[in-house]
Amino acid sequence: MTVLRALVVLLLAGLAAPAGAPAAEKIKVTVPAAAVTFASLYHAKAAGYFAEEGLDVEIVTVAGGGALQALIARDAQVCVTPSTYQLQAWEKGQKLLATGSILTRNSINVVMHKDVAREKGITDKSPLADKIKALKGLKLSGVAVGSFSYQVMLYYLLKAGIDPQKDVELIGIGAGPAMVLALEQRKVDAFATGTPVPDAAVLRGFGLMIVDNAAGEDPDIIVHPDYAKAHPETVRKIVRALVRANRWLADNPAEAAVASMKPFLGRLGDDIILAGLRKVRQGIPRDGRITERASKLTQDFMMRIGALKAPVPYEAFVTHDFLPR
Repeated sequence: MTVLRALVVLLLAGLAAPAGAPAAEKIKVTVPAAAVTFASLYHAKAAGYFAEEGLDVEIVTVAGGGALQALIARDAQVCVTPSTYQLQAWEKGQKLLATGSILTRNSINVVMHKDVAREKGITDKSPLADKIKALKGLKLSGVAVGSFSYQVMLYYLLKAGIDPQKDVELIGIGAGPAMVLALEQRKVDAFATGTPVPDAAVLRGFGLMIVDNAAGEDPDIIVHPDYAKAHPETVRKIVRALVRANRWLADNPAEAAVASMKPFLGRLGDDIILAGLRKVRQGIPRDGRITERASKLTQDFMMRIGALKAPVPYEAFVTHDFLPR
């Protein structure tokens, strides 16, 4: 998807820390899916980077937009999520602030059951346009209705001239292994989600990759402005740990990072995790910066599918003041 660079954002709720709080400040982080997309977050936790910053970080997966809703409801202090959710929240008056990035390219892949592909006359060598057109008439899924994966599937359908309301059945079916099982059992014909979940279906022999973006997503590190103002050092600690993880993942072979992913992606085999890491690490930004181009492409994508009414000025929701100097 050459026109799409989605931003994944780290969002922090405006929760005041109590006076005399212990050195290890508890931070709850929500993510919309368990995927290698969030490799920097997982490595920062597993390698002890957060702990070295005096932070006790808990990572919780809440499917789709629920991850951001947990932040808005003050059930979490941090949310690492595609900025599509952040921009939609901004439009509704939730002025969340992006402070950095953990990935720079779209990592949402689309996989189809091999039997369906055979019936449609599609192979791994078919042109991308033909593969997307083959989605017509099928039962398709993203993680959840309205999720970023769902929106990416919607984008491809519209790009191919397929009416999402009339020409396909588009549903939410859950995340991770549940999607792989649904495809294997032919409960869906194809699905979209972050790597390495689609790769799992391919490696197990019943999936054919239709769209293989898998080089990241441009996750941003986002904070609530009130929280950033009240607790700038905490924000800097979180951003610093994540940028440190960015650099480690960029500088080391994918094989070395598998162990850091296992506590969070343990239901997936090492070979599947490794396949995802090899793709994702290509899009990890060493400096953690969010580019204006990435923001524009994401917003263009959202407006094309009707998920955003008007552009949000880059300067209004992005700051690099908390990045390491």
